[in-house]
Parts: sequence; structure tokens; C-alpha cells
Amino acid sequence: MITKIGHIIGYILIFLGISELIPLLASLVFAEYHLILPFLICSLLTIFIGLGFYFAFPDTLEKPDRYDIISFLVISWVLIPIFGSIPFMVSGELTKFTDAYFEATSAFTTSGSTLLANSSLAPKTLLFWRALLQWQGGIYIFVLAVSIVPLSAIGGSELYRGVLPHGEYEGFLSRIKAAFKPLSIIYVSLTLLCLLLLQLSGLSFFDSMVTSMASLSSGGFTNHSNFGVNSFNNISEFILVPFMLIGATNLTYHWLFLAGGKFKVYQNDREVKYLILLVLIGSLIIFGIINGSPGMENASIFKRLGISIFTAASAMSTTGFLPDGASSMPLGVVIVCVILLCFGGSMCSSAGGFKIIRFRILFRQAVNEISRLAYPHGVVPMRVNDVSVSSSVLISIWTLLFLYLSSIGLFSILYGMLGYNMEVSIGLTFANLFSAGSMTGLIAQDFLGYGGMSYSAKWLTTGIMILGRLEIIALLIFLSPSFRKN
Repeated sequence: MITKIGHIIGYILIFLGISELIPLLASLVFAEYHLILPFLICSLLTIFIGLGFYFAFPDTLEKPDRYDIISFLVISWVLIPIFGSIPFMVSGELTKFTDAYFEATSAFTTSGSTLLANSSLAPKTLLFWRALLQWQGGIYIFVLAVSIVPLSAIGGSELYRGVLPHGEYEGFLSRIKAAFKPLSIIYVSLTLLCLLLLQLSGLSFFDSMVTSMASLSSGGFTNHSNFGVNSFNNISEFILVPFMLIGATNLTYHWLFLAGGKFKVYQNDREVKYLILLVLIGSLIIFGIINGSPGMENASIFKRLGISIFTAASAMSTTGFLPDGASSMPLGVVIVCVILLCFGGSMCSSAGGFKIIRFRILFRQAVNEISRLAYPHGVVPMRVNDVSVSSSVLISIWTLLFLYLSSIGLFSILYGMLGYNMEVSIGLTFANLFSAGSMTGLIAQDFLGYGGMSYSAKWLTTGIMILGRLEIIALLIFLSPSFRKN
């Protein structure tokens, strides 16, 4: 196993180590010279270990089998945050490995949960590294979704629909390289565009940079502990809405549109239409709820509409930016946001959640079963996005749904055993399982912050964040003795 995936793990660590040199520029700009040596040491260490893996395990052009793919997914999501956490420890900001690994895992999985509650006191260099690691996690998710995850056949991933040209080689590294180049170009371009627009709206360069990284990666972490509609200005919030939705949709579509001007790719995809429709419906429901809530009597209709759209887009994309007054939002808004978190974004997006296409398939099956009652001998084919859905795919999606529901119940019980009440336990589980930890302040309003968690609760939360990105079933398959033997 390790002989097949060790080479690509080394390649990723080399890339991560090189990226650890970028915060050196921030330390020079903000005169935080004491952080130059720590980041330099971390970079050299990560590159050295990455080179060891890279040369110790040769690359192979053979197509990876299913166990190699699942093993790679599990090991990479667990291992990479270890090296991403070293700068937090060496800098002296988060000296405990538990805290540093929690922060790095939250960043790389784009969950948004953070122990840096008072980020205004943290070094700008460290905040930049936290944002950069989150941003890299976003492109990593995109690349995996295009090149690796469809081969795993987990939870209907075979139905993934991409428009990137297919390469001739089938090796791990070849597949990832083929997807990385076009996706990184569009990812960087959209991030720079968001940064520019935020600067024009009145934000500082550093605020614009960190916030644009958080939006495209669906990470939700900024250098403000509570990013709300009034944190900067309403123009900035409306700028962020389309970029959050872009991060929640198939990035290959944006590549094709900008490269060839083909808008039809959006029109032919039902998942994009349902995402926009759900955001509109969620916005209208939230608007109706907050209209009659106390504290909004003096707010203009445009402000209430802005809060509604921003909140719905933030939840649907699992970015997790908090609306103004999140801690006092009515229960109805919380319920709507939890439902939108469950739906999540599209396949091949940085958003978490169960994914829209899976709910669409389950809904279609329910309709077909009702039709079968009226026409017992009728044959109703199941097709989604012009792709036939086999019975094995349906079973896989139902299994994944069962595992998600079971995990929500199990982790909520575990949080309860650690001393949290039911509301906070369920809120923490939903927020971190669906990669929207920065939205905890809205869906678990009594929660006092991740900084006050016990070590047991932090490790539980860290595990939930990783499971959310592995979509649970990958880890179960990895741990299954029968699967390893076969």
C-alpha cells in the first residue's frame, strides 16, 4: 500500500513545505521578525521528509486500485495537518500538539472552527498561515474530487460530471497533475478577483486577502472572530455571496466557461439550478422569519434582505460566515441553516454536506417507487444529468445517508457525555461534520467557544472534521479487515 501512495504523499509534503516559506513575506511586511526562523525551520523539515517519501517510493503509471485510493484519502487527511500544525507550535501561539493539530485540521478541511478566538491579538503572520492552509485545503478538495474520488465508488461518486480533458496516464501523480493545473489557474484567478473587489469596497489589503481565501475555499475563517454583515460594510457582503456560491459549485464548469465561454454547461446541469433554487428559497424563509423577530424593527428592508441572502448562501456553501446578531437569531433561522448545511454544495466543490445530487437521486427514487405502486409492471429508468443510476449506486447513497444520520446521533451523545447540553452537542456535530465550524455561533448559540474545550472534546471535534471530508464510509472501508484482505 505505502509503496504505491508514498510517492504522491511526498510530492504533497514538498508542496506544503514550499508554501510554508510564503508567510516569511508576511513576517517581513508586519515586522514580526521573530517568526522568520520558526517558519523557515518548519519549511525545511517538511520538505526534507517529503523528499524522503518522494525518492523512497517510485512513481507508477498503473491505475490505482480501490484500496489504494481509499488508503490515500485516509492517510493524506490525517497526515498533512500534522505538518501544517508545526508552525503553530514552533511559533509559540498554540504550544500543545492537540491545539495545533485541531487548528491545522480545521484549516485544511476548510471547517472554520478555530482556537484563535481573539484573532486581533494573534500575529498577522500566523493568521496568514492559517488562511493560506485553509485556501490550500480548498484546492486540494477540488483536485481530489476531480482526479481521485470518482475512482473510489463511494456514495455515488461515480456520477461525478467533469468537463476537464482526460489525460492518457492513469497513475496517481499523473491524474493529480492533470487536474491541478487547470483548476489552480481558475482557483487563483477567482481568489484574486474577489480580493480586488473587496479592496475596492473599502477593506484593507490583508482583510481582503484573508476573506477572499476563506470564501473560495468555503473555509469561513477570517482575521475577525465574528464576521458579520456589519463587520465591514454591506457592499463587501454582497460581493462575497457569488464567490461563496462559486466555491460550492463544480469548479470545472467555471474553467470551461472562462476558457471557452460556454455558458451552456451551467444550463445543462441540474445540480447548479437546485443550488441556486435552494439559496433563494432559504433566503425568502429567513427573510420572513427575521421580519417578525425582535431587534429587527428598526432595520431597513434592504438590510434584512441582505442578512437573509448572506446567511442562506453562507450555510448552503458551508462557508460559515456569521450574519449580524447570529447569537440572537430566532430558532427558525437556525433550523433553515441546519437544513441548508445538510444539503451542502455540488459534487467537485469545496463545500461540505451530503451533496445536492445525492438528495436529488433519493427524491427521484421516491417518486419512482410511488409510480411503481400505480404501475407495478412499469419500467421507470433512473437518470440524473443524463447518467444512468444503477441499483448499486442507490444502495451506496442510502448507506451513506444512514451512516451520516447514525454519526450525528453518536457524536451528539459523545458530546453530551463530555458535559454539553443537547442543543450544543447537536450544533457542534452538524457544524463540524458538514465543514462549517465557523457557523457554530449560530446553530449552537450557547456554545462558549472552542478555546474552552477539554482535550477530549477537541480530539472528538478533530475526528469529526476529518470524517466529514472522508464522508465517513471511506474510513470504515479502510479499517475493514475483509477489505484489506481482498
